[in-house]
Amino acid sequence: MSHRAAILAYLTQAGLSTPHANDHINLLLQEHAHELAEQQRDWADSLGTTPTQQAITSVIREAADLIDPATTQEPPR
Repeated sequence: MSHRAAILAYLTQAGLSTPHANDHINLLLQEHAHELAEQQRDWADSLGTTPTQQAITSVIREAADLIDPATTQEPPR
């Protein structure tokens, strides 16, 4: 059983309808993805300015944008 299925089973046993439980799980996953992406962006911002560090920053930001595209931000210029 997947983690999502286990959580869904728990929430439905607690009285939530399946659609409501799925909505709740999706909201929690979106919040977690947003927080993770923000942490990655903050970390990328803390790196230096050497060419290697800039390349690393670019990769980190691209990964954060894949995790949480709703909050994709343009890098400072």
